[in-house]
Amino acid sequence: MANRPSKKSDYSDYWRDQIGDDFDSIYLIRSDKEFIVYLDEDHDIDWLTTPQYDQHGAKDQPQHNAIYSEGVAFQCAPCHGLSNEIKKQYKRLIGEALSFNFEDDYDTARRMLEEARAYIRARSEEISRYWYLSASSIMAAFMIVIGALIWIFREPISAYLTADFIWLCLAAVAGSCGAWLSVIGRSGQLKFDCSAGEGLHYLEGASRIWAGALSGVLVALAVKSGFVLAPLSRNGDSIIVVMLAAFAAGAGERLATSIISTFDSTHVAAGRGRNRRGDQSGG
Repeated sequence: MANRPSKKSDYSDYWRDQIGDDFDSIYLIRSDKEFIVYLDEDHDIDWLTTPQYDQHGAKDQPQHNAIYSEGVAFQCAPCHGLSNEIKKQYKRLIGEALSFNFEDDYDTARRMLEEARAYIRARSEEISRYWYLSASSIMAAFMIVIGALIWIFREPISAYLTADFIWLCLAAVAGSCGAWLSVIGRSGQLKFDCSAGEGLHYLEGASRIWAGALSGVLVALAVKSGFVLAPLSRNGDSIIVVMLAAFAAGAGERLATSIISTFDSTHVAAGRGRNRRGDQSGG
């Protein structure tokens, strides 16, 4: 084994002898006379200590072990979808914390771990928001294209189907656009976590748009049937009212539920009225 270095300029040569030929391929975080912390070829944190350090150990072993365990746990944080550069910077922060831990500077080590936690959380939310908005935008664009094609070929389509079918399809498109607007407006308030995986984010983002489309269809049927907005739809502008209501249903996410409640209450009231008339006639 090489002798323990006495000058700072000798640290690299000393640790090169300990690590061997792999030294040139590592990402050095910190090297000292008693330890070295680095990232290996797989960007995993690794370290070495001298026999002298192993002999005297840490100043506060329980606290040293606690920080070490927390740093190891941080390395296992899910990083799906993050670039290698982001992962490297994240693990560099953890490596700096372990370096301060070897120096018995426990307060600084904990602060570095908190910096690492905040860093990976911010990057995780960024990639998660990107997945979510991409999925909803792609699905909304698909619905808009379908709606445009239906409008362009509305005459041959209405010949095989009905005009009401075309307006219901356009109401679905309006509802999906409303849902898309809602997703964009609320994206800054939602809590994201990329550990759920890209597939689930795309499924949820697309489901939001489909939910808006279904809400648009439901509201369109309610308006056409006169259950809601009946005074407005009787003035000859029923199609405009249907489109606006469908868009609001997709954006509001609660309008469809309120329409169902209104329908239920109207149906129950009508049923009770028929029962009363039946009881009076029978009496």
